[in-house]
Amino acid sequence: MAKINVGCVGIGFMGKAHFGIYRQNANAEIVAIADVDDAKLSGDWSRIGGNINDPSAKNVDLTGIKKYKDADQLIDDPEVALVDITLPTFLHFRYVMKALEAGKHVLCEKPMALTVQEADKMAAAAARSKGKFMVAQCIRFWPEYDWLAQIIRGKKYGRVKSAIFRRRSTAPTWGWQNWLMNAKRSGGAVLDLHIHDTDYINYIFGIPKKVESAGIAGATGGIDHIVTNYDYGKSMLVTAEGGWAFHGAYPFEMAFTIIFDKATVEYSSNQSPSLKVYSSGGKVESPAVAAGTGYTAEIDYFLNCITKNQKPKTVTPMDGRNAVVLVKAEEKSARDHRNVAITV
Repeated sequence: MAKINVGCVGIGFMGKAHFGIYRQNANAEIVAIADVDDAKLSGDWSRIGGNINDPSAKNVDLTGIKKYKDADQLIDDPEVALVDITLPTFLHFRYVMKALEAGKHVLCEKPMALTVQEADKMAAAAARSKGKFMVAQCIRFWPEYDWLAQIIRGKKYGRVKSAIFRRRSTAPTWGWQNWLMNAKRSGGAVLDLHIHDTDYINYIFGIPKKVESAGIAGATGGIDHIVTNYDYGKSMLVTAEGGWAFHGAYPFEMAFTIIFDKATVEYSSNQSPSLKVYSSGGKVESPAVAAGTGYTAEIDYFLNCITKNQKPKTVTPMDGRNAVVLVKAEEKSARDHRNVAITV
């Protein structure tokens, strides 16, 4: 089976992670990278930061890989079949549209776009394109969250009574030109960080009737800490908290607590074991989950979709778009101090 030729656009925290995953995947061959930073094009990735520990190399051998300072040139390269876009969010629309119109397969880092209007146009372009398109909503693929989705759908512990999700961090000051700390470029924490849980909630429970949010405006000029109640009727409480307004050495954490009829499930990236099930009979278990990260699983899934000539179903273009719709409704609710009905 022929390998899929990949071009990586944007070598930051996520670009570096994606690059390393493609290099280890038997179905992929990295043939090109694009970045405006000469140091990164030389293989010096020592200054790349992030909110999750990355043990990969600081100096990368790029022998045999084409290097472009202009992402347009990478997209125009006929050797590149899959364009992996991990650029700052405000650049997603431009380069995703170009790559889709060129008939390339495209994996776009989350969030899909800064606005619903951009996301609508991207989804329409994906429907027209010969290439496959997926937004990298990695939490749908994260081992503990994938396990939880299966448990909920299989009703192993009965129905869900309460679901609480948390995603907390200090300010991400490692971005290129500090773009993450400018809400006009990143959308602030509500769109860049909190969207992980908003999308996952949509994935397992569907679109809520309405949202009611309280938020704190932060250094980005946007909502940098938010707590949202998602209305699914009186039978279930669903809440998510997310933000990067925390100080000093506060550790990044992603977590959830789910109360079922017959058990309580808790996960925290900062505890060991990270996943526990507390049954109504008093037993405590730590279920085994798949190895690896959601980054690895989502890329493997997308490559398999391309190989099998199947459109991605785990994350569709409309899923990526609807995550932006929900976050924008949360943002409006927080700013206007009222609940907001969801219309998709």
